[in-house]
Amino acid sequence: MLKRFDWRHIPLLLFTAFAIGPLVLIFSNSLKSKEEFGENPLGFPKELHFENFAEAWVVGGYGQAFTNSLIVAVSCIVIICISASLAAYALAKVRFRFSNSILGFLLLVMSIPMGLFLVPLFYVYQNLGLMDSLLGIIIIYSAIFLPFNIFLLRSFFVSIPDELLDSARVDGCNEFQILTKVVFPLALPAFLTVMLLVGLWTWNEFFFANAFLQTEELKTVATKYLAFTGRFGNDWRLISAAGVITVMPILLLFVFLQRKFIEGLTEGSVKG
Repeated sequence: MLKRFDWRHIPLLLFTAFAIGPLVLIFSNSLKSKEEFGENPLGFPKELHFENFAEAWVVGGYGQAFTNSLIVAVSCIVIICISASLAAYALAKVRFRFSNSILGFLLLVMSIPMGLFLVPLFYVYQNLGLMDSLLGIIIIYSAIFLPFNIFLLRSFFVSIPDELLDSARVDGCNEFQILTKVVFPLALPAFLTVMLLVGLWTWNEFFFANAFLQTEELKTVATKYLAFTGRFGNDWRLISAAGVITVMPILLLFVFLQRKFIEGLTEGSVKG
């Protein structure tokens, strides 16, 4: 076993420890009592206090925050999957003028820091009455995440043979039928990747949610955790438990679907 060990594995092990270490520490602290945390903040708990999670869930109001995050995530997934698939199909398989210019424009939009849009969006949203609403944040997220997912789906659609689409046209299918009956089934891994990416992004996004959602009942999980740390800044066991509650859904989703996720990204990057 020692002969097979390569010194080049050492940086990988260090990066792994750097990534997993904080998660192990926060999960360990979430199971300690308040007294034990003061005595041993870096060690493993002697007794497991699972009631910390229930207490953090109740006092932090995480039930409503989870509902808000799910509404935002599912809405953005539906909007982006529909709009990105239509745009990607047109850019990949439909010949029209200025298609390259549109791709260049999308690439330019992706390179602009999203923080630059904060002040203009603030004034626009005030005039439209979209401040402090889930609809407003859904529109922002959909616009931010749409260009990248258009490129991702387009890379899959380009790999689909044109002969297959032409045979569907000969059978009498219009473009919408080709998209729904031919392209969608073939690009199912791509759509799964898009759904996972959008779900991860919307669940973890903090900047715009903190700026546009001020009402306590409308806060998402990411912003709810900030408010929680402000209220219970001295109780690290509850802060750790709230942190585990915040990251656990996305962590479990990625662990169970990581193979599909990585395969989708790799296949799309190679075919594109």
